[in-house]
Amino acid sequence: ENEERHELSDEHQEMVENDAEVLYGLIHARYILTNRGLHAMLEKYRHHEFGTCPRYHCNSQAVLPAGITDQKGKAPVKLYCPRCEELYRPRSARHENIDGACFGTTFPHLFFLVFPELKPQRSKDHYIPRVFGFKLHHTW
Repeated sequence: ENEERHELSDEHQEMVENDAEVLYGLIHARYILTNRGLHAMLEKYRHHEFGTCPRYHCNSQAVLPAGITDQKGKAPVKLYCPRCEELYRPRSARHENIDGACFGTTFPHLFFLVFPELKPQRSKDHYIPRVFGFKLHHTW
């Protein structure tokens, strides 16, 4: 029972783990666009697992993860608010290491095409700067 054991060097082990992480991210980006994936993300969205919009006038609207590019390694994940239709940087530092390509540019928009009843009305409220109660001139 002479079993040959092939152990990877630390360098090769790191390369394999990195490639596995990239592959997982690419599979994830495709999975969340499937019917089963969209429904899994629906539950997370309903429970505000991705957080809420930091904008005051959005009234703690639930957000969805989004990429600004579909190319891996270009930009970390952002959060898309369907009420103000803006992208935000996640508050948590742990999200800085999550590649936006793991979610892609299509996901949040496809989500609301599949679940249109969840798309909130676009916020028309905006902050008006004032000094001593007076609105500032538009040229300010």
